[in-house]
Amino acid sequence: MNRPQRAHNTIQTRQGGFTLLEVLVTVAITIVLIALLLPALVSVRSRSRAFNCQMNLRSVCFDFEAFASPVVMMDRGDDETAPGLSRDQFRLETFLESQYQIHEFWSRPSSRMVMSTRELGVMACPEVNETVQLQSDTACRDGAVTPPQAVSYSMNLRLDRAEDTVNGIWVTRPVRLDDLVLQVPSLPLVWDTDGAVAAERSITAHYSAPPGDAAAPYGRGREWFPAIGRHGQLQVGFVSGEVLAATEPLEQASWQWTYNP
Repeated sequence: MNRPQRAHNTIQTRQGGFTLLEVLVTVAITIVLIALLLPALVSVRSRSRAFNCQMNLRSVCFDFEAFASPVVMMDRGDDETAPGLSRDQFRLETFLESQYQIHEFWSRPSSRMVMSTRELGVMACPEVNETVQLQSDTACRDGAVTPPQAVSYSMNLRLDRAEDTVNGIWVTRPVRLDDLVLQVPSLPLVWDTDGAVAAERSITAHYSAPPGDAAAPYGRGREWFPAIGRHGQLQVGFVSGEVLAATEPLEQASWQWTYNP
């Protein structure tokens, strides 16, 4: 006797994979997470670069202190025997050349060297990525480091050529520095610079001076091209070795911008 067969309910199982809705939800969540995390990552990267620039400026200031000090004096090259300079005196240009290792401090076999700004050490901000050319037996003000838009920092022009008056006429005079400059801790020594602006004005980016007396040589501000970009602030390294930042750097009453040695 044949038994009647039971009807079996067949249950269809879904094949492996994602539905379109699941894919869209996953993509939406990913986009939201990226939108939340990206500003934080950009901020961290920006702060890291700003910190590296700050440390570079601090290193330049400490090197200057050693260069100027008669106790821990570094090699001053030709300034040790230059006419008109005593043994304790030096020029800011010579210090700058020592930082770039050019001119009398040239230590490479070739008189011309091409490298990236990352190879310049403390003399280049991490935010600048350029190819530069160093030329021996050439002063920085005469184009020892080119192109000018690759220059990250400017030294205080008034410490290289000070403003002065002769018979009521404004002139600039070469400055002979010594360790007395270290007694002015609030004196700005070096700061972030916009080399591209200097290039547009056809002047060297290695030296900069904020405007002062309107009739003075630097009064019109042609030599003032700061790189104010990090949160709208300019980072400035002082003779004391301190590095400070300000949105209105020229409004800081304690910063001796117009100091003439």
